[in-house]
Amino acid sequence: MTTPHLDPAGHWPLETDHRNHSTHDLIGMAREITYEDIDGRRAAVFHGAKSSLEIADHPALRPGTGDFSVSLWLHTKDGAQGGDVVGDLISKFDGDARKGFNLVVSTQTGTTVTTQPNYRQIQFGIDEAYVEEAWQDCGTPGQAVKICALLAMNGHLFAGTFENGEGRTGHVWQYEGGKSWSDLGAPPAGCNSMGSLTCFDGDLFAASGRYNPRGSQLGMAQNIRSGGPVYRITSDGTWKDCGHPGLEGAAPDDPDTLTGESNQADDTNCLTVFRGNLYATSHHRRGLFRYEGGKNWKPVGPDLRIMSLTIHEGRLLALINGGGAYRYEDGTDWTWIGDPPLSTQTYCALTHQGRLLVGTWPECHIVRYEGGTEWKIRGMVGYEREVMAASLYNGKAYFGTLPMANIFRMDGDSFTYFGNIDNHPGHHLRRAWSMAVHQGALFAGSLPQGKVMRRCAGAVATHDHALPSGWRHLAAVRTGNEVAVYLDGKKVAGSPVPGTWNMNTAKPLTIGGAAIGHAFSGALRDVRFYQRALTPEDLQTLAI
Repeated sequence: MTTPHLDPAGHWPLETDHRNHSTHDLIGMAREITYEDIDGRRAAVFHGAKSSLEIADHPALRPGTGDFSVSLWLHTKDGAQGGDVVGDLISKFDGDARKGFNLVVSTQTGTTVTTQPNYRQIQFGIDEAYVEEAWQDCGTPGQAVKICALLAMNGHLFAGTFENGEGRTGHVWQYEGGKSWSDLGAPPAGCNSMGSLTCFDGDLFAASGRYNPRGSQLGMAQNIRSGGPVYRITSDGTWKDCGHPGLEGAAPDDPDTLTGESNQADDTNCLTVFRGNLYATSHHRRGLFRYEGGKNWKPVGPDLRIMSLTIHEGRLLALINGGGAYRYEDGTDWTWIGDPPLSTQTYCALTHQGRLLVGTWPECHIVRYEGGTEWKIRGMVGYEREVMAASLYNGKAYFGTLPMANIFRMDGDSFTYFGNIDNHPGHHLRRAWSMAVHQGALFAGSLPQGKVMRRCAGAVATHDHALPSGWRHLAAVRTGNEVAVYLDGKKVAGSPVPGTWNMNTAKPLTIGGAAIGHAFSGALRDVRFYQRALTPEDLQTLAI
């Protein structure tokens, strides 16, 4: 057995300073890192966007086509203490060339009304501009017309559907591989749509509603039973009614709510977990609602119709129907942070390289938040009308569109076509509605074919479980034709590498910071980089 303590190419104990303790002369530049005792261990504390550590490029940090490993200890807070978003851990990635590696703990928010398809999940990716030949068809769950929501949780992928037709109801489905899906049931309310999914308190929470397909040129809904309750689906398959956000004073059984142009009638629109609480928006009532247990929801404002929610720099933001954006302060207090230009609807948002991006209607722009109340247009996605879904995957931002249901990758200020996920003939409004990262691939759900599709870019090992808080040992290993993730000395994820890729780039090695997505918030210690694959025995030694 080798001795992992003797041969790292780079070693940063991060107990009192940021100096490298390997035999190589690696030059680092630290920004606003403090050193503290955290639960009995001395460590470097990274304060989100304020903090980063960059190590200048060096031959010792260039593994080429060979094996390499990253090992580190990290400490994170739980969600109730503000640990919803962990962020980037370590990367050496050239985004322009799509070359190098990245290790992140990913929380995705603002992915259309799905809102939170990935929560505190470890993702280790490498790439040398590889793209899988085509999107792979993962089937249509049940009689789905629209994949309203995708959620990666507890090692599985779940889908919430709109299923049109007299007597047909929305369902929650679990992906079983290939084109196979198992049915987890339909809402007791008997409505046609399950519009949003999230993981809260270890269980799957699903929001119901009745979708109006007229806005997608699919005619009137044939099942007009009202929806809106949020359900808790327990591990034994039981559906528990958790109440209807914003129900008081509404008239949910009025079929006239389905005679207008609006796509949603009485949906609970989106679910988001933030600082230990579950939040929901409602098309019954304007504003945001916080779950208080049982069937109780507390309104927390603002008096506006919210399209979607996202978390950015540790704050909860609301994207408003009409184009504006607000930041949640506390209680019922909100601060207006401006109007994304040329937008009347902002369906999606993501944080890429530390910057908030939102997708817009009616000119299909991506707009970047500049701080204060300022926004800047970054570019137009194809030649379409609306940006629907968004996802950060293996170092790059991806966006889905209407009316063609195309997927585009953001490359600088331009957008590269990444394929189509719904080419249903005879329909002029096709939507790439939902996205999630699962089992190393990008998954996307469509309307009107109701298909789930998957595609790989590079090779990614994903641990599709929420990272436990506190001190954890984490390692990422490239061994020949596999990338793998180890948590506390045990292998928890692996993915094949379909090529002999060269990982050498001139980019710095970034520890913390926001080279990929969110800036890291938490503590790090004993960070190591090896130009070899650590063995399981090595990793068990380092994890002690």
